[in-house]
Amino acid sequence: MEIKVPDKLVDIFLGEADVRGAYGGRGSGKTHTFAEMIAIHAVRYATAGVSGFMMCGRQHMSSIKESSFAEIKAAIEKSEFLRPCFETGENFIRTIPSFPGRVDFIFRGLDSNIDSIKSTARILICWIDEAENVKDDAYLKLIPTLRAEDEGWNAELWVTWNPEVRNSATDKRFRQSSDPLVKIAEINWRDNPWFPAKLDRERRRDQVERPDEYEWIWEGAYRGIVRGAVYGDEIKRLDASDRITSVPYDRTKPVFTFWDLGRADKTAIWFAQIVPFGFAVIDYYEMSGKALDHFIRELQSRGYVYGDCWLPHDAENELLVSRLTVSQQMRDAGFKVRIVKKIRVSEGINAGRQVFDRCYFDRVKTEAGIDALRSYRYEYDESKQEFKKEPLHDWASHGADAFRYMAISLVEPVKKTEVKPKARPRAGSNSWMG
Repeated sequence: MEIKVPDKLVDIFLGEADVRGAYGGRGSGKTHTFAEMIAIHAVRYATAGVSGFMMCGRQHMSSIKESSFAEIKAAIEKSEFLRPCFETGENFIRTIPSFPGRVDFIFRGLDSNIDSIKSTARILICWIDEAENVKDDAYLKLIPTLRAEDEGWNAELWVTWNPEVRNSATDKRFRQSSDPLVKIAEINWRDNPWFPAKLDRERRRDQVERPDEYEWIWEGAYRGIVRGAVYGDEIKRLDASDRITSVPYDRTKPVFTFWDLGRADKTAIWFAQIVPFGFAVIDYYEMSGKALDHFIRELQSRGYVYGDCWLPHDAENELLVSRLTVSQQMRDAGFKVRIVKKIRVSEGINAGRQVFDRCYFDRVKTEAGIDALRSYRYEYDESKQEFKKEPLHDWASHGADAFRYMAISLVEPVKKTEVKPKARPRAGSNSWMG
């Protein structure tokens, strides 16, 4: 059988792989190509006498109409080669009984069926479409199930998605992977040689009428403002300003640090100085699975002269591999410690909104922190068709929580302490804001 595949996807389907996938914007042809290829693989298995399931999943799927069923069925019906090889109905797709093996397609929502997948008989390929919203705990359960090799068997995982959030579970696992057995390609509308004229008219229309979302919809870029973004309006104003820039350390001013503490998950730290027109956010650091002494060494290595280290209220009772509390360990290391006032999350977010427009962020050193603020969002409840009241706890919440503690502390003015430079003074001010 000879099929037409966009050039960028040819290598994805050649050779051995644990994961095959593609990401990009609308009109790239990735969904159609993967739908056709999974049908072809079903025929290959059936003719070789192999029986099993092609599992097609999405994070949310309340009915087969919300699955990739329609795309696969359409790919089969359009192909003179594939059409005689399958039996299809309103809710089923399976290979014909005359093959030595039998392959059935099953469709699952990962949010409600992930545990039942373990009891499914042999899965040959699992294709997750619209994979951007798949949660990491779903991958943690799914991937070991696929890789539970039986007599040398190892099912493949296929993923296709439109990027939205940097460092989403799908982004980190596959787009950022350097594993040669994880074959991932970026593909967009211009890479599709059969890009239809109707879609091109829609693309051009979006370029004029929806310029803020054009790059995300059509060019595979991360979404500038994520759905349900907590600081959506603030991020828009930040992007339109010159407040993401080079923000040097002013040696005449103390550096205040603001922490969100974690154990197995991340500890996040913002570094900021008070300047005449606001706050110079000069640095950011995050790391997971480390004891407190790691972060103390990290602060010492930066060479800043520190003012207060603001810790969350649980620093008085949380222990990080020590009999001493976090605040006691910090004081023993020579840092001045203050505890952030405990208030409701919603009040802290409001404080964050108050200080956001007064912050200047260093473009390089705070990039990871800004990504967290961009991605900090309220989760959407599909069943209720509304956003939940509390922000989603995911990778972005640690940096956002530390920023919230920074805002709470700065709303109550921090004592301005001048620091005498240790080095020989130079003429003029070395403050980037004069």
